[in-house]
Amino acid sequence: MSDSGFAKLKFAVSLLAVGVMAAAHSPAGDLSLPLTGNLLGSVVDASGTPQMGASVQLFNRYERLIAKTLTTPDGRFAFADLPADLYTVRVSLASFLPASRDKIAVKAGTDSLLQIHLATLFSSVELTYAVPTGGMSEDWKWVLRSSPATRPITRLLDEDPDSASAQLHPRIFSGTHAMVSLSGGDGGLIDSDSAQPDLGTGFVLSTNVMGKNQLQLGGSFGQNTGLGSAMGLCAIYSRDANGGFGEPPEVTFTLSQFALMEGQLAGQNPVIGMAGSIPPVRTMSLSIYQVADPTENLHLEYGATGESVDYLQHTTRVSPFARATVGMGRFGEVIAAYSDGGRPDELTAHQLVRAAAEDSPQDFGDDLTGPANTLARLPQLSERNGRLELQRTGNYELGYDKSAGSRTYAVSAFHEDVSNGRINVAGDISVLAPGDLLSDGASMTSTYNVGRYSRNGYLASVDQRVTQSLDLAIAYGRMGGFTADSGRDPATWGTEGKFLDHTNHNLASANLRARAPVSGTQISASYGWVETGAVVPRHMFTTQNIYAQPGFNIIIRQPLPAPFGMPGRLELTADLHNLLAQGYLPLYATDGRRLLIIQSPRAIRGGLNFIF
Repeated sequence: MSDSGFAKLKFAVSLLAVGVMAAAHSPAGDLSLPLTGNLLGSVVDASGTPQMGASVQLFNRYERLIAKTLTTPDGRFAFADLPADLYTVRVSLASFLPASRDKIAVKAGTDSLLQIHLATLFSSVELTYAVPTGGMSEDWKWVLRSSPATRPITRLLDEDPDSASAQLHPRIFSGTHAMVSLSGGDGGLIDSDSAQPDLGTGFVLSTNVMGKNQLQLGGSFGQNTGLGSAMGLCAIYSRDANGGFGEPPEVTFTLSQFALMEGQLAGQNPVIGMAGSIPPVRTMSLSIYQVADPTENLHLEYGATGESVDYLQHTTRVSPFARATVGMGRFGEVIAAYSDGGRPDELTAHQLVRAAAEDSPQDFGDDLTGPANTLARLPQLSERNGRLELQRTGNYELGYDKSAGSRTYAVSAFHEDVSNGRINVAGDISVLAPGDLLSDGASMTSTYNVGRYSRNGYLASVDQRVTQSLDLAIAYGRMGGFTADSGRDPATWGTEGKFLDHTNHNLASANLRARAPVSGTQISASYGWVETGAVVPRHMFTTQNIYAQPGFNIIIRQPLPAPFGMPGRLELTADLHNLLAQGYLPLYATDGRRLLIIQSPRAIRGGLNFIF
């Protein structure tokens, strides 16, 4: 080696030795730079008293909600390991005005400290920064370790936050999941009280558009024995309110079509289509559901549903609905509800969502049941003097509930006026007026139009949460129903048109909801009792989460792992209504012919869902 080459090698070795010595004398933390920071804060009132249970929401620079948490007993909250960026924090608590702070810069390797003062008129948020040190208090360490907000942040980091599109624009579609189902069972429309065919398939897709718009799409298609096909489409749109500053309306649009057999409209000759077939029943509905909170203890829900049905004739129905809930703190809450027209399905659906939110967290497949249930709704069709009619019910309801630990007490009273009322009948229906009968040609039962009637009723219930996965409820009530008119000859029912007495009757119910901790099996079972010799039409309470459904009913959902390493999971379902065939009221004509009035037809269905 030449002298010049040896000199160069000696110089390189000297530089390497200097670098190793410098690294040996530098602290280990200097070898890497932090990329994340913490957002810490405390919530107090105007006098400086810490506020427990305040809702704290964290939004990214695109106003997308990425995490939320509740303050601890000492008023503290924490969002840990946030990528350095700009964020927005919104805080809300009952009896105080909301507080908000935009463009909070989370810096790498620092703690962003928020001091949030809530007041009845004005609220403020103070922001300071501090470099984390070993002297951090144990209280803050406990908040960071226990904060549930760290888990969704971890999931967000898995979605490649370093990509240019994620940093410059919010994702167009996010939180997308779907369900494909195959179901079968009793397909008679009257028997099952739903538009589900005896064998069919369906799908539901749920996604979030641009971070704020929730869109759910559903469809179904199937075949009914002897009836032809049944199909439906449903779309549900809702917008994220982002912090409770007012919520845009939820819109539900549904289209469906199913066939009835020739001779459905008794006393009429069906209209034959161009292909020689009977025209199908076509339905279309549009629902708008809105909420408002004019005061801190008043919650309003209101909207309307418009329905259109075509089958030989055209009939429409507009059904407004409203519900007001007044909170009284430890004294419980008072609920008043009103509806006029069809069933207040939107109020019932959101009542069930609220109840589920109070239960243990559910898997992501549960929010797909909304479109599926909407598609299964059957319009309240009947015939009156040979003309297609929709039942119309004016309902006024008042309720009260109070929670005491794991137990909830509730009582509700209602008054309803019904026109074109419906009951189910079977047996020898030739004694009834043919122009008031509607049958789908496949069911064992038919629908009979009993005209107008009014009734009152009440229901009291006690709901006991035994464990996080076991809930028991019992209920007792009294409401209007029907019994046979003993003073009228059944042979004259078809000409005189009346054969029922309106009287009040007692009823009771026991309900159980359970979820197996290991297998994940979900069971919802109920047993309803009604006085012997009486038929009580169904009333869907919108002021408490219970319904005294007659007979023994059970719904089972069994999750299964997906085979062959497929994403998602499978779920088996079973839906058994009035399994013991109870509540059947027999009536006998003088010539021995028997007519059955049926409280709730027995129906059995099963299904397989693939959720991914």
